[in-house]
Amino acid sequence: MYKLLLRIRIYFKTRRCLRDGRYRKNLVKRLWSSSSNFFFSLIAVALMATVVHGVYQLTGESISLETKIRAGETIPDNEVPLIAEAVEIRLAAVEKSREIKTGKQIRNHASRFGINLKLARLIHDISKDEQVDPELIYRIIWAESRFKPDCVGIVGEIGLMQVRYGTALTVDPGATRKKLFDPAYNIRIGIKHLKDHLHFYRGDTKLALLAYNRGRGRVNELLGMGINPANGYASRVLNTRL
Repeated sequence: MYKLLLRIRIYFKTRRCLRDGRYRKNLVKRLWSSSSNFFFSLIAVALMATVVHGVYQLTGESISLETKIRAGETIPDNEVPLIAEAVEIRLAAVEKSREIKTGKQIRNHASRFGINLKLARLIHDISKDEQVDPELIYRIIWAESRFKPDCVGIVGEIGLMQVRYGTALTVDPGATRKKLFDPAYNIRIGIKHLKDHLHFYRGDTKLALLAYNRGRGRVNELLGMGINPANGYASRVLNTRL
């Protein structure tokens, strides 16, 4: 009987020890996990605060400097070269971006109309210089001469934009038939003639194109008679899928 009681005591004591050991082990795990999460959270907050402070500081400096410049305040001599360099770098980046965009547009037009890059750039640059949409000029040249600089029409139209010698003289008194075979000169004269029609018809592209093709006198005559002067030319230029 004594031995039985002794075994029972040993049994319960052993279970209690095992249970207490597991509890302590789990408690240590919980404490370690909590402390680890706390430390990691603390590190994350510190890093975030550092980044936010840096961004805030940079933004604050930028706004402060810009405010000074706009207010006309005197900028310290040691900051002037840095500002000038930053402005120069920014302008160079903007110019480079514009060149890349322009080059892409020119290559696209060259591919669409089946012409070489040199001619495509010439048309683009003169159009931009004359403040006319290059797309419109590409389309007019396609309709007029299919981009052949030596093209001569049945009533004496010459070159890429099929400009008549008499018309060229109204734009440039020094015009010659020989000059009209030069692509750059022909495009310039053609665009100036078109711009004159655009100005007369207050920006109406269709009427300007009809006047370019049929003559302003004829278009105005038909309009005065209440007749639509459309002959398909404006539609061919503007709506043909190219």
